[in-house]
Amino acid sequence: MGSHRPYPVPAGGIKATLTGGNTVGAYLREREPRADGYRHLDTPALIRRLTELGANTYLYCIWDSATDFDDLRDEFLPAAAAAGIDVMPYIVPPSETSDHGRASRPYRLDYVGWAKAFAELAVKYPNFRAWAIDDFEVGENAKLFTPEYMREFVDAAAAISPELRFYTCAYFGKATDAEFLDKYAPFVDGIIYPFLDGSHENTTVADSLGACLDEILTYTEPRGLDLIPLIYTGRFLDAPLPPTADYCTATLTTSAEYVAAGKIPGVISYGTQLDDAPTPTADNKAMYGNGRLALLAPRSKVAEGSTASASQRLPVDPRSARYVVSFWYHRWFLAPGIESGTYQLEMLIDDTVVWTMDLHEQRWPVWTNGDGMEGPVDVTEHVAGRNEVDLTFRLRVLRDVAGRYIDVGVDHVETIGLAVRNGGFEENGDWTLETTGPLLSVLDHYVPDQPARIFSAISRCYART
Repeated sequence: MGSHRPYPVPAGGIKATLTGGNTVGAYLREREPRADGYRHLDTPALIRRLTELGANTYLYCIWDSATDFDDLRDEFLPAAAAAGIDVMPYIVPPSETSDHGRASRPYRLDYVGWAKAFAELAVKYPNFRAWAIDDFEVGENAKLFTPEYMREFVDAAAAISPELRFYTCAYFGKATDAEFLDKYAPFVDGIIYPFLDGSHENTTVADSLGACLDEILTYTEPRGLDLIPLIYTGRFLDAPLPPTADYCTATLTTSAEYVAAGKIPGVISYGTQLDDAPTPTADNKAMYGNGRLALLAPRSKVAEGSTASASQRLPVDPRSARYVVSFWYHRWFLAPGIESGTYQLEMLIDDTVVWTMDLHEQRWPVWTNGDGMEGPVDVTEHVAGRNEVDLTFRLRVLRDVAGRYIDVGVDHVETIGLAVRNGGFEENGDWTLETTGPLLSVLDHYVPDQPARIFSAISRCYART
């Protein structure tokens, strides 16, 4: 441990999954409690689902139940060995440890105890390949994970099982931080990198994964560290939209290409829903039906003038006596509220702004119609005499901002004298989506069976490699 031994990569690379934590439908527990009063892990059901998924590695999260470690030791490890599945237990740091709620039990914050217990299991079960601790330097965690303490528990494990590997989680900022990597490189064999479109914290943009991996590899390769990307295939708490099957396919396909090129040992799908339940209804943010326009801003730094928009070229009816656009909008916050003069929702006819709303002023978390109390927007003076015009909905940043994740929905667009298409955003197409800076413009569609589609997408991707 800490000597940077490469993971013994199975044919086709590590095809892993991690469930539990703040994910939906991830745990498969027995229906009835045992004599100790706990519903234990349903090991046969979990092994069956992992096999169906095509996973050859399972990151076993020890966090939710006091029985997690016992179930790992007594039931899951031997069953996984029989099924040809490697195991990597995943435990939490102080920032995720509660006195009365979730915690990695029984050793909690005694990582020397964890290291010895895991090493003893690794000696008994050859499929116990590695273990990991989440988020070394989030919050106050770094005060505990000093080089001296790291050396103590790393050496404790190595004395029992010299081949057992050890990893930590590092988001993009830390994964590209030479100081962070130099601090922990003597003790870890690699990092697990949760992909979130660089530092933009979304599970919507997939095509930046390759560039992110390339940049991180310039830091990890010289230090002899493994890099294993973690793809969110279930919800991430700070992302404005949950991942889709297409997103999962794209990111896992890119990961497989990097595995085939020998750049990374494998990939982890995180939060994969295993319980066959449908998509949570709370994921449907449409006013009507299943579709809406979503204009999104990340929690990272956003420069003044950044925009996200959707436009459509509309024919003008010359016989109409007036021209009106009616629409509804809704503002969700995924971070602390915004100040006045920060984000503005706009409607444009061609390049002229004909309606605005400072989103600080929408004080009610409900769908609001056009001009609020005044209703639809009359655009006659901007349209009369024209053959065609561009109708645009745009989110614009009025000043530099950070730490203010925002999700603005637009839906149910209707017109008088203008022939709008797909005004309910129920289908793809008709609208041209554009962004500047890190903002996003998305036609957000609620898919009732999204978990099943994502499961199938992962299974297909894992089967191809």
